[in-house]
Amino acid sequence: MPRRGASNDLKARIPVLYLAGHPIKDICHLLGIKKTLAYKVLNRYQEFGGVSNPYAYSCGVGCPRTLSSADLAFISAIVNHRPSVYLDELQDELWLKCNVRSTLLTLSRALEQLGVTRKAISAHAYK
Repeated sequence: MPRRGASNDLKARIPVLYLAGHPIKDICHLLGIKKTLAYKVLNRYQEFGGVSNPYAYSCGVGCPRTLSSADLAFISAIVNHRPSVYLDELQDELWLKCNVRSTLLTLSRALEQLGVTRKAISAHAYK
């Protein structure tokens, strides 16, 4: 089961109780938290004026996506139009038409995301 942190409203009560004159031990007992959390929140409150770090990166994990939804639609259209296209040809088309550079691995993952994992070409489609 994933570890859950304390909610922001619970953290917001720590400085209020501390400034009201309650000792850390009583705050921990009242709120059901550990001393380390109380001290961390008080340090953040003293440093930033709030219970959380406003400079923390909170937009998710990892790099931003290389391919937009329009790029994925373009890739899907090319694969539907030419099922026998190679990844390097697809890479060149994407660069020429959309001015987007991507790696072969990115294109491979994009095709997998679009549901094209293995291209099987019938003899009729090949002609």
